Amino acid sequence: TQTKQGGFVKLETGGMSPVDWTVADVASYFTTAGFPEQALAFRTQEIDGKSLLLMQRNDVLTGLSIRLGPALKIYERHVKVLQRTHFQDDEAFC
Repeated sequence: TQTKQGGFVKLETGGMSPVDWTVADVASYFTTAGFPEQALAFRTQEIDGKSLLLMQRNDVLTGLSIRLGPALKIYERHVKVLQRTHFQDDEAFC
């Protein structure tokens, strides 16, 4: 289950890290974030949490074959934020 609060999407997975998300979790995340059409592209390309965290800007803008406007928002507001949060959390354990 997901909830949208203050522009950010919270995935209700019992604290599950994005690295553990399935393809369905990723699609659900973007659907809840307001990108249902684009969520289908993530599902079609079989993007799971690990793949999502490895994506670069160009992957989102061109690799998913989605419109530029939504692609930019998805990358800047979601993919980068998830990556930054995940990799900062990893550094805390080092």
